[in-house]
Amino acid sequence: MDFLVIMLAVLGIILLSALIVLIVRLNITLSKMDLLLDDVQRKMNTVNKAFDVVNKVSDSVSLVNDRMVEAVVSLLTKLFHFRKNKTQEDEKEEF
Repeated sequence: MDFLVIMLAVLGIILLSALIVLIVRLNITLSKMDLLLDDVQRKMNTVNKAFDVVNKVSDSVSLVNDRMVEAVVSLLTKLFHFRKNKTQEDEKEEF
């Protein structure tokens, strides 16, 4: 009986020691991960500013493009509308 109690105590001490070592290693790993994530966050903030600039330029170019397309469509609509009215007037004059 005494042998089993001693074995359980030794195994408990080994298990407790292993858990302490694992917790210390986990703490070190989490500290490294925290530093890494802080570095990634800082770099992402820098890149994010560049993406904001690109986004604003893209929006401006898109707005200019939309205005140009709108102007061309308006001009073509007026041109075809004028031709349509002119042909209708010609047809009315013939009768």
